Amino acid sequence: MELLVSAVAGDLISRFISSVAQNYSSHGCKEEDLVRLERVLLRMHSVVEEAEGRHITNRGMLLQLKGLVEGFYFGYYMLDRAKSSQLAEQDDITQDEVSHEIRSFALSTPNSTKRFRFADAVRKHTSVAFGSRRSGSTRNLKGAVECLEAKIAHMREFIVLLGSYPRLPRQPYSTYLFMDKCMFGRHLEKEQVIDFLLCSDDDAPDHPYVSVLPVIGPHRIGKKTLMQHACHDERVRNRFSHIYFFKQDELGAGELSINCKVSSGKYLFVIEFVSDVDEAAWTKFRSYLQGMSATGIKVVVIGRTEHIAKFGTSQPVRMKWLSQEEYWYYFKALAFGSMDPDEHPKLVSLGMQLAAVLKGAFLGANILGEVLRANPSAKFWHNSLSIFTELVDNNLSSFDAHPEDLLDRNSPVYFTKVAHVGTKVQGGLLYDLREAGPAECELAKITSRDMILGGDIPDEHKFDVLIWKSRIPPYHGYIATFEKREPGCIVGRGGHSPLRRHKRKS
Repeated sequence: MELLVSAVAGDLISRFISSVAQNYSSHGCKEEDLVRLERVLLRMHSVVEEAEGRHITNRGMLLQLKGLVEGFYFGYYMLDRAKSSQLAEQDDITQDEVSHEIRSFALSTPNSTKRFRFADAVRKHTSVAFGSRRSGSTRNLKGAVECLEAKIAHMREFIVLLGSYPRLPRQPYSTYLFMDKCMFGRHLEKEQVIDFLLCSDDDAPDHPYVSVLPVIGPHRIGKKTLMQHACHDERVRNRFSHIYFFKQDELGAGELSINCKVSSGKYLFVIEFVSDVDEAAWTKFRSYLQGMSATGIKVVVIGRTEHIAKFGTSQPVRMKWLSQEEYWYYFKALAFGSMDPDEHPKLVSLGMQLAAVLKGAFLGANILGEVLRANPSAKFWHNSLSIFTELVDNNLSSFDAHPEDLLDRNSPVYFTKVAHVGTKVQGGLLYDLREAGPAECELAKITSRDMILGGDIPDEHKFDVLIWKSRIPPYHGYIATFEKREPGCIVGRGGHSPLRRHKRKS
């Protein structure tokens, strides 16, 4: 019997030592990979910053830069995910110690079962958020490092050729003091637009020509912002004497305004098609432009559907949603501001989960990023995660759609809870999200920040809320209507819903 016990004990000790050695080896490899990843990201950052400061006209070079930038964002995403995973593992160790103490007092603690369920829920939530643990995450990290190292090693020719392109004029430093004053992640698209605008067509007086570039992308993805940045570029402003912005329903009036001001010089027109394309109005306007005495006329048409692609004389510029990695980099910059994320690993962990909940929405990132930046506490960020997760879950279960998708199709979003603090407004409907100019934005008495932080909420049953106001051209904002509702009055999927009464006609 003693021999059997001794053999079993020896086997258990051997397994324990082997497990400890394996975990130590895995941890050492992971730390080494993190150092390698930080080094390669520093190199990539230097190359990207240098490239974005030069006027690159070669499309192949631009595509290589796009690939490098995507790898850069992917690397930072993997770095933050690995560090968050480490934090989650530490939390697991602490939770295991707590669970051991609970187990010791199980017979005397009436609520021990609930505590065990809570501990299991913590482990499950952490695992879902950051993927598999230990050996799996180590392999993923190692693969990412090797991939990025190979990518930067293959960029030597790109770096050499980069020096042959002229430097761009530097923007005022104040432009970069705030992340929300910059256009993020659209360098390739902007250079494509500028390249089209600066390209010389047949400018002979006897052969006037109208060049058309379509810019296509989903709603609220930044098409107008892209064009405003391109038009404010010094190279573009030096080339065009006249720049006009029209919406499709203003094309007729546009002819009259141009006719009254027509003069020498080059013309640039930006036409926005908001909904269905009016081909008759477009054809008439283009014919009018072709009859103008001016030469080298450029037109950029922007819209949401592929239908406008046939208007172009050049290949369309297509704008897509940011990838998960790009969006995290953008959201992190908005949420942390001047704070160093490395000093706040718990906030990074919560921030990654919040970014996933927001589903890549620019509007949501700007709204929530500003609020989080002003309240850098783990408790506040955790409460934000709880509120926004509940918001998404309720709308998915009731209306089978994410709040961002509901707003895109002009359907109301149901809030069960609005503010972090206070009980003045428990919930309600947010609907009729519309774009507003600077003057209209000033009329709104309450902002989304006031709603989230429990500010001075109006007593009225229904009121307008300034959702967000941009700090960059064209300085527009978004206003929506909020209507207070009693909890439980919203009927979910499969039953009649009062939401349908507020659906706006498009």
